[in-house]
Amino acid sequence: MSVFNEARKETWSEIQGLSDDVINTKPGKDEWSIQEVLDHLKKIDLKTAQLFKENIRSAPLKAIQAKPVEASENRYDKRKTPDFLEPERKTKDCLTIKTELDHARQQLTSIIASFHKADFQRVLPHPIFLELTVEQWIDFIGHHEKRHIKQIQDIKRKLSS
Repeated sequence: MSVFNEARKETWSEIQGLSDDVINTKPGKDEWSIQEVLDHLKKIDLKTAQLFKENIRSAPLKAIQAKPVEASENRYDKRKTPDFLEPERKTKDCLTIKTELDHARQQLTSIIASFHKADFQRVLPHPIFLELTVEQWIDFIGHHEKRHIKQIQDIKRKLSS
């Protein structure tokens, strides 16, 4: 779970000290604001928590090939965000955004903490990789968040120029 936790620490480091205006400003007409990136990350945590909670007991234990979840960091491989993970465009203050994201992560980590060792090898569907073990799913979330950390860095550069 190291990339999972490491990515969240990096996210907080990237947004530390930013004003509410900066967090809520879109760098371009068809680009996300930092608030929208963070809302998307919140939705990923909440949907994954729901997936794990509802399906862990019925998910099969089977051997599957390791998937290149680290490829999720590649921002040049563009993908359409599923509608249910599209961010909500709301103006929010930094504290509210952080509280919401922390709450979503707490829900997810609480579910993960309840798993038995074998549960990490259970296989669940994934929209990109078709199927991942729970362990791979957790790594995917970290790598996916790192992708969005790069996006936050790009947004900050665009807004400061």
